[in-house]
Amino acid sequence: MRCWRSGGLVPLLVLLAAGVASAGGKADLLPPGGAVAGWTRPAQPRSFTPTNLYNYIDGAADLFLAYGFKGLETAEYAEQGHPDHAITVDVYDLGSPLHAFGVFAVERPTGVKGLQVGTQGYSSDGLLAFWKGSYYVKLALMQKEDEEAGRALARKTADGLPGRVTLPDELRRLPLQWRVPNSERYVMKDALGHRFLSEMVSADYRVGKATVTLNVADLATASQAEAAWQKLQDFEAHAGKTVTKVSGAGEECFAAREASRGEMLAARKGRFLVIGASEKASRKDLLMMLNRAVENVS
Repeated sequence: MRCWRSGGLVPLLVLLAAGVASAGGKADLLPPGGAVAGWTRPAQPRSFTPTNLYNYIDGAADLFLAYGFKGLETAEYAEQGHPDHAITVDVYDLGSPLHAFGVFAVERPTGVKGLQVGTQGYSSDGLLAFWKGSYYVKLALMQKEDEEAGRALARKTADGLPGRVTLPDELRRLPLQWRVPNSERYVMKDALGHRFLSEMVSADYRVGKATVTLNVADLATASQAEAAWQKLQDFEAHAGKTVTKVSGAGEECFAAREASRGEMLAARKGRFLVIGASEKASRKDLLMMLNRAVENVS
């Protein structure tokens, strides 16, 4: 049996052997035994909190804790008469839809099959995953041939979770036209590797034959956005890139170009920092996409 973790696949039995469940769990987040015909829930669900999540997923706990993890409910479901057929369901409470989406987007591999469960989902190598509302759910299958039962169990789990089946409101800051499907991301802190950038939503766009990435960071206040914009400009200049002022986007805008890696544009508007980057797009197209994002923030 295998279970997905941020960094790879690990034996699920190792995870099941680790940790002690906390009392007072929310078993109603998990489907009861028999929710899927022929499948039982032989043991009571287990619960984990921020203080003991390491006992269950060890190195992957840092990611969840960084995104505001509140609690985990987990249970194993077994097919009647077939003990070697089992599915483990993990329901992570991240406290908000934006945080649940953020962890889902970080862990989602590229090129996986979509899963029409919850708000967004995917299936990959014995794993089913989706998010809905404040919850991020992962189902690990012991046998690949149990995927149909896993999908049914995933739907039952999603049906029992509260929350809207819509993308986070913060993603509305990114334009829809030409957006690459399932390219949306959210980084809570240290975005783009910078400590001064946080609360950033991102997505990729196909503009002609080029790919443009748009990032919008919410810095809470206009003064903090201005300070972050200046720090980013200083960083690019010290990195040896050609930095120039650009007119026509936001309150201030600069370009940073490196011959081998294309161009970046960074504009500020109010409390927001909008950053566009592309290796192949022209300055005109990059500025056009940047302005579309600038127009969406207020």
